Amino acid sequence: MEPITKWTPTQVVDWIRGLDDSLQQYVPHFERKKISGEQLLKISHQDLEELTMTRVGHQELILEAVDLLCALNCGVETDNLKTLVGQMRAASNNLHNCASERRKNPTYDGGSPNKPPNVFLTAVVELIGAAKGMLAWLDRSPLTGISDFTSIKNKIIQLCLELTTTVQKDCTVFEMEEKILEVSSVLTGICDSTMRMTSDPLKSQMTCLEEVTITDIKAAEGMGIYIKSTYDGLHVITGTTENSPADRTQRIHAGDEVIQVNRQTVVSPCILNLALRAHFYDCLS
Repeated sequence: MEPITKWTPTQVVDWIRGLDDSLQQYVPHFERKKISGEQLLKISHQDLEELTMTRVGHQELILEAVDLLCALNCGVETDNLKTLVGQMRAASNNLHNCASERRKNPTYDGGSPNKPPNVFLTAVVELIGAAKGMLAWLDRSPLTGISDFTSIKNKIIQLCLELTTTVQKDCTVFEMEEKILEVSSVLTGICDSTMRMTSDPLKSQMTCLEEVTITDIKAAEGMGIYIKSTYDGLHVITGTTENSPADRTQRIHAGDEVIQVNRQTVVSPCILNLALRAHFYDCLS
């Protein structure tokens, strides 16, 4: 799959056509403006308004889909468990340092009920983002079948929820910092133990893209693929029906991700409708 930054205006338009039905009215405007892949990844609210997209709800649908494209563009060929754990560890350390350094200030007032400073909020957002990346990787086969990783995922989710609750809670700065120091320390420990406990090749193995052609599809039977969409926009194959067109390829397995259908990058929730019209799959495995 070529980088999204290399997409032509035609490819961008094809991608828009795979999004929500409410966005199809804007396709002619994207065609006229000849938006490239590089421009798409940088598109803003103002850019969308210039494309006559004035409804905030429609703008958000586009921007959310673009966010997923950005993640795909940056991560498909570079991410592995080792790098993602490293990113999460760095983010948790950064958050821990934010709280620790504040307490060294001579003017520090832990009893203040003030709202958390922006530097805290930025560090929390970065940590949540890093955690989501690590959680998505732990959802991949064969890691999904390891009970220890299930426990780790649940613990990370719990700690991240505690973190977001804390920064929004009506409490003193000291109380907020205490929770932040506690959560960030535990998350750092989880990162260290995760790298020690696994010898799975996915720890250092990059993802790879493989194109699979599915033939002899009968409308009444379908392709025999079961797909679930994750919280962060991945479309993961959970299995195939025995002796179905997908099963007969012997190249589609549980844990593979659907990246493209008919050469069109998929980020839309209408993945199933697209799949019914498909002849080609690009599977990430």
